[in-house]
Amino acid sequence: MAEFIFKQLQYDWPTKWVSGTYLWIWNPDKIPPHIGISRGQNYFSLTYRQSELQKNVQSLVRKTKRGKLPLVLVDLSDWSFQLDFTTVFQQFECAKEGVATCLTPIKAIMGMGDEILQLADLLKEIERRGKLKQVFAVNLETTYRGILDYSVDEIMRAIKELHEAKRSESTITSR
Repeated sequence: MAEFIFKQLQYDWPTKWVSGTYLWIWNPDKIPPHIGISRGQNYFSLTYRQSELQKNVQSLVRKTKRGKLPLVLVDLSDWSFQLDFTTVFQQFECAKEGVATCLTPIKAIMGMGDEILQLADLLKEIERRGKLKQVFAVNLETTYRGILDYSVDEIMRAIKELHEAKRSESTITSR
């Protein structure tokens, strides 16, 4: 079980969102949240459906604004990345229970190991290294403070449920 409380949040969009590198935390007020990462104009994410490669950041911003989707953006522009984002994400077909979560390629890109089990662990490590400087809360109440407490089992259960729903959906549409 792990949670993370942000020490300082800016309740607005970053001014340099298309030129920096950001960790995107979707539905940060839910268990579990989903994460992706952007570098410049390109967004990457591992979902239960697919590995999303080089999605357009501006279209995600429009979608977020239009749908008022809750989002936290963590500025990682000061991080020294050793691996190519596309190459890492191409190694994964989709998030799978017991195999890979949305965190798996991101921690690989950031040079993190198996000691990082979930988002709260990643954020604590970023903070420990002095790299957690700017955090932006978008479409969230000013009472929002951080990532809720949840377990790795809850992550795996959510991935399993999404895959089961996907199978049920494809069975219905193929009839």
